[in-house]
Amino acid sequence: MSHPQASTSERLHALDALRGFALLLGVAFHATLSFLPDMPKGLWAMNDNSPSAFLADAGFVAHSFRMLLFFFIAGYFARLLHQRAGTAGFWANRGKRIAVPMIVGWLLLFPAIIFVWYLGLQKMFNGAPPAPPEMGKEFGALPLFHLWFLYQLLWLYAGALLIRGLVAKLDPRETLRALADKAVVTSLRWPLGALLLGLPLVASLLSLPAWLPWLGIPTPDRTLVPQLPATVGFGTAFAFGWLVHRSAGALQALTARWLPHLLLAITASAVCLYLMKTQPPMAMPKDAKAIFALAYGVSAWAWTFALTGLALRFLSGHSPARRYVADASYWIYLAHLPVVVALQVWVGDWPLHWSLKFPFVVLASLVPLFLSYHYLVRSTVIGKVLNGKAYPRHAVTATAVPVEPAGDVVASLRAVSKRYGALEALSSVDLELKRGELLALLGPNGAGKSTAISLWLGLNDADTGVVRLLGGSPQDIEQRRGLGVMMQDVELPKDLKVRELVGLSASYYEHPLSVDEALARVGITALAKRPYGKLSGGQKRQVQFAIAICGRPKVLFLDEPTVGLDIQAREALWHNIRALLREGCSILLTTHYLEEAEALASRVAVLGKGRVIASGSVEDMRSLVSRRHISCQTSLGAGEVQTWPGVVEAREDKDRLAVVATDAESVVRRLLAADATLTRLEVKQAGLNDAFNALTQEAA
Repeated sequence: MSHPQASTSERLHALDALRGFALLLGVAFHATLSFLPDMPKGLWAMNDNSPSAFLADAGFVAHSFRMLLFFFIAGYFARLLHQRAGTAGFWANRGKRIAVPMIVGWLLLFPAIIFVWYLGLQKMFNGAPPAPPEMGKEFGALPLFHLWFLYQLLWLYAGALLIRGLVAKLDPRETLRALADKAVVTSLRWPLGALLLGLPLVASLLSLPAWLPWLGIPTPDRTLVPQLPATVGFGTAFAFGWLVHRSAGALQALTARWLPHLLLAITASAVCLYLMKTQPPMAMPKDAKAIFALAYGVSAWAWTFALTGLALRFLSGHSPARRYVADASYWIYLAHLPVVVALQVWVGDWPLHWSLKFPFVVLASLVPLFLSYHYLVRSTVIGKVLNGKAYPRHAVTATAVPVEPAGDVVASLRAVSKRYGALEALSSVDLELKRGELLALLGPNGAGKSTAISLWLGLNDADTGVVRLLGGSPQDIEQRRGLGVMMQDVELPKDLKVRELVGLSASYYEHPLSVDEALARVGITALAKRPYGKLSGGQKRQVQFAIAICGRPKVLFLDEPTVGLDIQAREALWHNIRALLREGCSILLTTHYLEEAEALASRVAVLGKGRVIASGSVEDMRSLVSRRHISCQTSLGAGEVQTWPGVVEAREDKDRLAVVATDAESVVRRLLAADATLTRLEVKQAGLNDAFNALTQEAA
């Protein structure tokens, strides 16, 4: 399962931008390496004649979190992909977009990197470079260069799916997973979470017999055998990203706490820099090294949380330019190293200050890399492999990318009207379903609920206004592949068995649940071999629900789903609905059971006579009528109370005074002060049923 914010097919723009930032930051980091003071000669392809302590500090800080941030986001998106595509689809996708670029990229880049390295060493050593070190003789030795992160990802994917399978068997009722969800959200609300998550990395670093603190996490770029610190540090980040995807409220907690995490990150990085400058760099004392490692672990996680929160806070909307850069960043990072090193070699002996040469190296690298992406990658088979699809080759404008939902909206009606002859079913209706929420659409018969759903399903066209579904038109078959539907009136072939019906429906989807998984999830495995026509009404509704969810829907329409179900079956369906929400499914629910909407809904919209009467949270709906529930027996007259501040209406109802007030507490206090003999005072909390009745009566 996953949290309600998880994306379905839409891009999570903030995290997409952040992933691109982490990759492009790697380009800038590698550009700093030739400018590091005291860099041992020959360790990098070029030692620039204008070293910079500032670039050394900036590069250290950037390197301390950039890959941890990347793997954190990778874990988040990995679970999102697995939820959407299933295990087979997941590996097919990762094989194409991770394994293929790693293998092909290494074969193409290895000779280019070796060549520019050779040129650099020739230049530094005046044509007589030292003999290259022999290839390691240990098992699995292979120079992966900067492509090690792809190899590490493949290991982490395998480990994550293996652990997921074990947890599912050991925790069938999801008790432990529910506790983990709460722990994840709690850890993100307090800076202590960065410390706790950093401890495994700290322990693995301190366990190394010869760890150089200024190098941070030793890069596992020389062997195919997973290395302990990288596996622990990046594996923890990947696992936590996976858990954040399934934890309700995790992204909100990150968004809300970005500033404390940023302050903690700056402080921890400052401690690291201070120790690096005041302690021997090659032989830091044991106590100082322990403090450094602890500060390093905290800073890496605090930067990760702070930057994620900042991105979610300020970059959540769709931007064609950011989307283009995010798409390009993968290619740029794969191809950048020989380009950056070649430029470093070229400018290394120029008589210019580093403040001129470093920007030149970065910009002169990015320009050809972006151009090569635009003209050689984006619209070709390479772009299809790296980005998942090939885009048309044109400028970066609003039309350069597919139209997507605005922000978190996955389905919307904008100023929509629909008439059937003389009947106006919908009149300038604005409705939106947001990612990962359950919107309860309420209203009496004839209010327009079924018409709204039929427009989203593409069964009818609006007379005026715009209908959007998953970023496109409901008439587009590709958009409808993301739907699951359970209508109130359903006719299915009576002679087909339950298993056959679910299997037939699942066959329309690219990555559906297996038939057994769909039946087990709804709890109707025992009905698998029974003909649909021989089932009771409640059992048929359960089968219809299994059909609705078998395609792993991104948006699910449930029209009166619990009609005909007994209490036990209704509670089971509620449990499944909550599970779907945690998986990131967006649900529109119509129901006449107001307690059902009250128990499940994230938001409520009330339709009446084709218009939206009110919308908001359950509490918002209650607040619309809660002020009408003050009554008492008093000698005060309605006319006198009517003049009080905050009183909307006062009337006498038999022997009682009924008051409509905007502020119940202040009115009650004044009533008690004005009449010491006041009795039978009642202040009643409104329920959703009260709100619904009041709103629909007003609309009548």
